Amino acid sequence: MRILKYIDKISEWSGIVAAWLIIPLTAVIVNEVVKRYVFNSPTKWGYDTSWMLYSALFALGGAYVLLHKRHVRIDIVYNVLPPRGKAIFDMLFYLVIFLPVVALMTREGIRFAIAAWAVNEKLSTTIWFFPAGPVKTIIPISFFLLGLQGLAELIRSIIAVKKGAKS
Repeated sequence: MRILKYIDKISEWSGIVAAWLIIPLTAVIVNEVVKRYVFNSPTKWGYDTSWMLYSALFALGGAYVLLHKRHVRIDIVYNVLPPRGKAIFDMLFYLVIFLPVVALMTREGIRFAIAAWAVNEKLSTTIWFFPAGPVKTIIPISFFLLGLQGLAELIRSIIAVKKGAKS
């Protein structure tokens, strides 16, 4: 199906964007370590920047990880199922558990981000007081992308159930 290819491309792209965040994350951490331990002069922004970059990397990579089937799975039951049984299991999981939870998290993430932007919320983990809106906006974006890939996986499972095998 054409829509599945588009969703997969979006997930692939989001994973690539997330992977590139490792470069500024590494630069920030190396800078902080050098300033802190070599020059005894830590930055006021290093900690906040590093956790924001890591959070974005982790969250935005979720759809990519799901696309490539790299999420943790408890295989005790799943591995003993025949291919059609795996497809039914996946279909039920995405339909009953995964997509409702991801939809809820997307909706609440949107509300969370809107509230942060509306009041010009500042993060107070350090004295830098960075605006919270940009970081909190990543939450609904990430869950939306994860849900989109989950929808693609649900469709694949339905097709596999109809065909009688896991695709």
